[in-house]
Amino acid sequence: MKRVVFLLCVFVFLGIGQAYAERGDHFWLLKGGMMWVSADDNPDALTTLGLTYGYGITQRFSLEVDYDRSFGGGAYTNDPDKGEYKAWLASANLAYRHLVYSGLYIKPKLGFTYGNLNRSSDTEDQDDSVSGVNASLALGYLAGALVGSSTTFELSYTRHDSDINSAMLGVNLTF
Repeated sequence: MKRVVFLLCVFVFLGIGQAYAERGDHFWLLKGGMMWVSADDNPDALTTLGLTYGYGITQRFSLEVDYDRSFGGGAYTNDPDKGEYKAWLASANLAYRHLVYSGLYIKPKLGFTYGNLNRSSDTEDQDDSVSGVNASLALGYLAGALVGSSTTFELSYTRHDSDINSAMLGVNLTF
């Protein structure tokens, strides 16, 4: 966690530029982080990788499609049962960027999530579908001075549904 805070501080103090996508811009956000599942057997956090595709509607609004998939973690022990959780989630969102200071912006998103939560154990596998309204809040920074005029970094927290939350750090590339 200290590394994430340090990197975020470096991005805030070194970059310059504007924080908006132009109308018609396409962008990708490669991201990694953690996903938490609220369950009675208290599973470990899941290590998650994700990809976002976005399209700028105006300078402040964009449509975004997210795909997140767990690749590790999620282990649980509930005597005598033990196993692990795995998840994949896809969502469609409307995002709004608000410039806070220089290249620093906040980005709330609202959308719909659909996915699957798998709970495997020694004795059985259980698949549950996940669907519903999601909400997200991101802190982003345009890092023009560091890596290029169209690159941003975003740290986000998303509530996918009442049982699944995630925190992700991403690199955004506009084309």
